[in-house]
Amino acid sequence: MAPRKAARVQIDPAAVNSESKPQQTGQVFNIWYSKWTGGENNGREGLVHSKTRCNVELDSGYTRADKHVAADSVNGDKYFCLYFARGCCCNGKHCEYLHRIPTEMDNLPPNVDCFGREKFMDYRDDMAGIGSFSKVNRTLYVGRISNLDGNIELELSKNFGQYGDIERIRVIKSKKIAFVTYRFENQAQFAKEAMYGQSVTGDVNEALNIRWASEDPDPSAQKRNKQEMERSALKKAQKLLEEMNRQRLKEGVKSVKESPTTDHVATDPASTNPPLLESSPSIIINTDSLSALRKLKRRKIIKKHQDSIQTPLRTILADYSSDSD
Repeated sequence: MAPRKAARVQIDPAAVNSESKPQQTGQVFNIWYSKWTGGENNGREGLVHSKTRCNVELDSGYTRADKHVAADSVNGDKYFCLYFARGCCCNGKHCEYLHRIPTEMDNLPPNVDCFGREKFMDYRDDMAGIGSFSKVNRTLYVGRISNLDGNIELELSKNFGQYGDIERIRVIKSKKIAFVTYRFENQAQFAKEAMYGQSVTGDVNEALNIRWASEDPDPSAQKRNKQEMERSALKKAQKLLEEMNRQRLKEGVKSVKESPTTDHVATDPASTNPPLLESSPSIIINTDSLSALRKLKRRKIIKKHQDSIQTPLRTILADYSSDSD
């Protein structure tokens, strides 16, 4: 397999200057959020069409952050580049953050978003901002859609589908708004930044207002969301278990190759699963995977679907106690 390409520089560093900052609408300029704070107007007047946009196919690639996680399937403590999502990172492969789309295998702390920004207890009154750590929200509110002609659902799917797996799109044409639900929350977090101020039709006069959607009060919708979350958690648990088993097998084979040759290993060509594969103390399981599995177990999702998981969770967790993490 050919090595993954290096992340592309999205904008020329020489083009970044004091004029690149947005028009002053407050008292203090926050360089992290690239906006003015303190007295700014968060209304419609302050939203303009974004000058840059993330092209996932062209811009994605490895950065310095990937070197720290090359040995693991989970990104660990590395987060995604906020400026890459906005299409304006000038560091390219030298960036300290990940330049790719989040996946279900990216285990992130619940108190931060995929960019490493700390969440709050409650949402902002306007449902903008980073979000809340008290609930999982995978649905984005999309406002200020200027043109609803044609198949707007298809246009929304094309644009928002670049940044993750979409479960559902609902359009309310009378209000010129839409709701986009992703399979995973980290993809919704990424898309919220990537599509803010963008256009679904290429119209430079259109600037989408992306916010977090409020919870649907419909009982049937709440029941559906709960079932979807359980299915998603179950699939993630299955993949984590498969990854852990794969790592146990890999580390076990490595231990056999590096250990001194013994008679029963050397003279038994029919043996494909040496005892070391099951009991080697040198096997190391990724602690992020264990943490995620324990979290799913506490939520009783694993227990509810235990029979459908090939490898019992309790067997793996028993081998690697919290003391040994």
